[in-house]
Amino acid sequence: MKKIFTGLVAAMALASTVQAADVTGTVSFTNDYRFRGISQSAGDPAVQGSLDVAFENGVYAGVWGSNVDFGDDDAKLEIDYYVGFANDINDNLSYDVSYGFYTYPGYNTDAEYGELALALYYGDFGFTMAYSDDFFNSGESAQYYSIDYSHGITEEVSLDLHAGYSTGDYWDGTTDINDYQDYSVGISGSAIGLDLSAVYLFNSIDSVDETDSGAFRNDNTLLLTVSRTF
Repeated sequence: MKKIFTGLVAAMALASTVQAADVTGTVSFTNDYRFRGISQSAGDPAVQGSLDVAFENGVYAGVWGSNVDFGDDDAKLEIDYYVGFANDINDNLSYDVSYGFYTYPGYNTDAEYGELALALYYGDFGFTMAYSDDFFNSGESAQYYSIDYSHGITEEVSLDLHAGYSTGDYWDGTTDINDYQDYSVGISGSAIGLDLSAVYLFNSIDSVDETDSGAFRNDNTLLLTVSRTF
């Protein structure tokens, strides 16, 4: 944790010496907190929020939080810290390199872990590769690959498509789900100062491993989210 805080402070301090900061905050409400297709709130609603600081040179840092439910009395909150750098390669291509640190205050096991991610954006497409050498503090590695497509149907509404792939030692060892793909199809837009989205999630998890209630449910679902950024 100290290394993450040190990195965040150092990056922000370095950037702030030459750049003005853009500070934003977001509050969101969703009917289920899904992370790569798997519920982190046992299928219950979640209140989420973030605070971000971005500089003109592409450096950014932030903190994000949500309520969680892992099926016991200890896991109640997730707080993530992240720092990154984003920039344009040309008019059509850009990239984003980031490091995120996931924490679960009060959880009965030390589940904190870090993850490095690289994202490339070309037109309406986004490609992401993420790697953790100690996923969920399991001692096993995990990788995540995804492709996203967002296209404006109108000036206010977009069509959003997503396909992701979770793989690595963690999924083949610690869990019995094994490698799996997660998908989503949705629409998003803005109205009366709010960001709204409706997304249908589904995945390739075998029916024998499907959980449709309780902690870490992974069944198909309709995800509704409303957000406000300040």
